[in-house]
Amino acid sequence: MEQKQGTTAYQPLAGIGWLAIWTIAWLATLALAQFAPEALWDAQPVLSWIAIALNVAVGIVWIASYARFLRGADDLQRKIQMDAMAAALGAGLVGGCAYAAASSAGLVSFDSDIAFLIALMAVAYLIAILVGSLRYR
Repeated sequence: MEQKQGTTAYQPLAGIGWLAIWTIAWLATLALAQFAPEALWDAQPVLSWIAIALNVAVGIVWIASYARFLRGADDLQRKIQMDAMAAALGAGLVGGCAYAAASSAGLVSFDSDIAFLIALMAVAYLIAILVGSLRYR
């Protein structure tokens, strides 16, 4: 197929490099905001707020990078991603509400943290990506 002048060739995973860079940057700023107050600056509130603001700013760029990645993806990759996001959202809502109900009823004895919910959603997302990729191979 002949390519017209001024157009670019189709790249199935265009933008994934920038998405990876911003993902790593967001995780690094999250680690900074989470662990540095005790490890580096003795819980000084101003520095902690700066670290949190930096994490939020990098997170916004990360979200924009993911949206750009989705816009550049083909229809099948977008479908796999959307199905995975639906599975992650569903797992988070159902799992979080089930835990809240069980906790209110006094059925669970351990105290949960938001990290458990994030881990649940991340695992659901990764499994759904794998299943979708295998299904449409």
